[in-house]
Amino acid sequence: MKIEAHGDGIYGVTFTHTADGNHISSAQLAQFAAALDEVLAKPDLTSVVLAGEGEHFCAGRVGLRGLTSAADVRDDLGLILEVNARLRASPVPFIAAVEGKALGFGCGFTTQCDIAIAAEDAVFALPEMSHGLPPLIVLSYFAKFVPFKRAFELALTSRHFGAAEAKEIGILTEVVPRGTALARALDFARTIAALDGESVRLLRAFSRRVAGLSDETEARNAVATMAISLAARAH
Repeated sequence: MKIEAHGDGIYGVTFTHTADGNHISSAQLAQFAAALDEVLAKPDLTSVVLAGEGEHFCAGRVGLRGLTSAADVRDDLGLILEVNARLRASPVPFIAAVEGKALGFGCGFTTQCDIAIAAEDAVFALPEMSHGLPPLIVLSYFAKFVPFKRAFELALTSRHFGAAEAKEIGILTEVVPRGTALARALDFARTIAALDGESVRLLRAFSRRVAGLSDETEARNAVATMAISLAARAH
């Protein structure tokens, strides 16, 4: 993970595992949470901009292999909730700048961001079912952004879909030319920085609460359900 200050209280966090499309491992999820802790503690913070180094935003999560107990699986999946909790508790907007692939965790985290900007050729998917795993953690919040029937179909089929469709169904705020997502995200962040900071914080907190995005009960239920299921398969 790379942290970069862009001025005006704008801080960027970049996925840097470019060799495999910025897949994120369990260890890297912990690093991501730590990077967000560092950024969220900045006294001048006005927004957080997320991007991927190289051609792709994030090609998905790679969990620990060989786990056989429900407790171990739960702890591994719980790292996703730890990262999501940082986004949920943030006082300032999160802005995703997506180029290339945003799959699995990358798709889900983009969906949760307050503002999401993607290149016109970006590709999204929830591929878990193609690996025999239901994406329950993502679905604990996905249908709050995306109409239920579309959310269920995307989770069920694992199909790839483009930026235009992602914008149509509510995942994205804007679609921009290839190679310009980060520049546009930083431009949007500067717009936020120019506003009254307390008003932005109040607006974000209230909006997310009204939208039902403040409660992680179903996400924890998803982790518990998946932990029991995956541990049973390992025996």
